Amino acid sequence: MRSSEAYIWPSFFIVGGVKCGTTTLYSLLKKHPQVFLPELKEPHFFADITPPPEARDILCSGDPVKYQRLYRGAGSFPAIGDASPSYLWDESSPGRIYEVSPKAKIIVMLRDPIARAHSHYLMNVLHGHEKLPFIQALRLDHAQPNKKFWRDRLLVDLGLYYKQVRRYFDTFGRDRVLVLLFDDLQRNPRELLSAVTQHIGVDPARLDESETSRSHNSYKAPKFQAAYRLATGPVAKKMWRTILPESVREWLKSTPLLYGGEKPALDEEARRFLQDIYDPDVTLLEELLDRKLPELRKSWA
Repeated sequence: MRSSEAYIWPSFFIVGGVKCGTTTLYSLLKKHPQVFLPELKEPHFFADITPPPEARDILCSGDPVKYQRLYRGAGSFPAIGDASPSYLWDESSPGRIYEVSPKAKIIVMLRDPIARAHSHYLMNVLHGHEKLPFIQALRLDHAQPNKKFWRDRLLVDLGLYYKQVRRYFDTFGRDRVLVLLFDDLQRNPRELLSAVTQHIGVDPARLDESETSRSHNSYKAPKFQAAYRLATGPVAKKMWRTILPESVREWLKSTPLLYGGEKPALDEEARRFLQDIYDPDVTLLEELLDRKLPELRKSWA
């Protein structure tokens, strides 16, 4: 990793987890006048991963020139960020980040791991990447050796938070790592955002209630499945950011003209399967953080 003085490196990182509210946090912070976040929410530059073929021209994994283009004009901002959820799972990311930005502030978002896995599965179904029932997908995923980001499901592994969080504590120190809960983002986004802005060294954002109460990336079943998959591919997303105002993009993400239907329920067999896996990991995480985390067992039997 190059640490050239000519390069602009982020001063804070939203490292994950996947389906834990990082998109909402990114969207809120992006409106803060003292915060610079690139238009590409997830560059994935510091993760040792291989993007899928359809996204390699867009994402920045391992490409410093492409990554630095995202931060043109960022030098005058007090806080410069990167929000890539692969960084929490990928074992090499903490060290790679530390190499160029050792004083970086780290933000971790955690969610009930069973609810997280179910949300992740439903996203895969909507995007046409998953056709198996949830429990079958879980069993196959859990048995798969040598899993890779994007190549494999990672439905189970992404919710094993203990080692993921500990890596950042060990690399940056506890005082530089802020661990937040998805439930707090839903319950009191203003309070959570205040904690984040203090952590990264900027004044609390003055956002309207309508902004802080809006959820991003929440479940919605598209009425026109083929059109949805076409419109949500990485190339299409880049095009929409170029030609459509943000207000129009936000409306298209939630309008009842395009979406409808209830979120599928979590089946009991899958719940029991995941609970047996996650229970010891959550206990270890509670010991690491020295606090009880009932929010991470919210959907458990």
